[in-house]
Amino acid sequence: MQVQKMSRFQKKYRLAIWGMLLFLICIVTSCGNKVEAPAYDEEVEPVENVSLLAVVCNIDDVNGKITLRQVGDEEERELTYTGGADVKNAYDEIMPISQVELGSIVDIVYDANRDKLESLHMNREQQIQKLEGIEGAVVDLLADTIVAGGKTYQMSGSVCAFSDNTEIGMDEICSEDKITLWLYNNIVYSVYVELGHGYVRLSDYASYIGGTVEIGYDVIVPVTEDMLLTVREGTYTLRIAKGEDAGTKEVTVIKNQETALSLADIAIEPKQMGSILFKVTPSDAAVYIDRRRVNTEGAVEIPFGKHKIHIIADGYESYSASFNVNYAYKVKEYTLKKEDEDSSENTSKNTSTTSSTSQREGSVATEAATQTTSESTTSGENGVKDVTTAEGTKTSNTVTVSAPAGASVYFDGEYLGIAPISFTKVTGSHIITLSQTGYLSKSYTVNFTDDGKDIPLQYDALISISSLIE
Repeated sequence: MQVQKMSRFQKKYRLAIWGMLLFLICIVTSCGNKVEAPAYDEEVEPVENVSLLAVVCNIDDVNGKITLRQVGDEEERELTYTGGADVKNAYDEIMPISQVELGSIVDIVYDANRDKLESLHMNREQQIQKLEGIEGAVVDLLADTIVAGGKTYQMSGSVCAFSDNTEIGMDEICSEDKITLWLYNNIVYSVYVELGHGYVRLSDYASYIGGTVEIGYDVIVPVTEDMLLTVREGTYTLRIAKGEDAGTKEVTVIKNQETALSLADIAIEPKQMGSILFKVTPSDAAVYIDRRRVNTEGAVEIPFGKHKIHIIADGYESYSASFNVNYAYKVKEYTLKKEDEDSSENTSKNTSTTSSTSQREGSVATEAATQTTSESTTSGENGVKDVTTAEGTKTSNTVTVSAPAGASVYFDGEYLGIAPISFTKVTGSHIITLSQTGYLSKSYTVNFTDDGKDIPLQYDALISISSLIE
């Protein structure tokens, strides 16, 4: 009996031991599902470094990111960078990445697995050129070229432009800007605007209309109604002139801003005038004062000072002389001498003189007509504005600016009207400026050829000044 009791005890003991073991196994198994492997046991993928030649498009110091575009490729890459990145200038000296200029062509190495910049070096190869301080460059978007310093450079299909650390369109670069070009194998891959342009709106200049205004380095244009001049940023002496009258005034041009400049203090003073009543025999004789024909049916207003008079009529000897106006009113009588028709010598002389007289009259009249025509501004058919001051060849085609609607449109500084508007197509490189009250003015470079096509243009809406203040 005692042996049997011992046997039952052993069985109970063994069951208890097995139960405890099973309980411990369950605890260990459930806890094991929540335990993560230590970091030092993690398998790391091998690093893949990629080297390439690229254009610097953006540097974000706040978030530690740099955007690059591989030379010959339009795709951009955004890489992270840290203070440990190897950044050196062209002299192999360490430099902060914040000093790398946008548009620079650089050699980079980056970790393709992490999109992390490892090194950035300014390239010193001969194939890479940096042309600084270029003035008067002309961007031809039709031919994909830039004319600078008398040379023509081809632009890459992925060319990019920058101003104030922001990417801009190539058509936003004007000939008034001062720029830097980055080239690889003589092909332009990027443009950086060192000095941009602003705008000067003149007022109180009516007495100079028909003269010329000069401002900046290469802005010399005729004075017309409602002018808006595109000028490189900086401080200049504006010079405006008409005939012997001229005036100067200092003006400061701020990038992307419009400066209003009144010329009231240098306006041409009204000249003292004298009235002259010409009595000429024969009455149908043509009278020219300073090579301009005048109407002698009534008194003629002539400025004080010295002038020339020229009188011609068929069958009479012509008359020329100088006279001085220093009186308020005067009657001047002239009688032409009739040519002698009885003498053959005189007849020959008469024929010669008449022919000469007719030629002189035609020459003077033609010049006067030309001057009158040049001073007039006309509009073509169908409401097409005629461009009068731009350099180039006028074509039979038109340019239509349809947007932004309501903006004032200027062509090489000449006011054309309010968009939408159509105007004469003139060949060559020109600047279209858009202006509207309460908005920042904007200029675009255009290139036209005589290809028999009308040109439709639409531009982005102008930026509201109030949106910048907010």
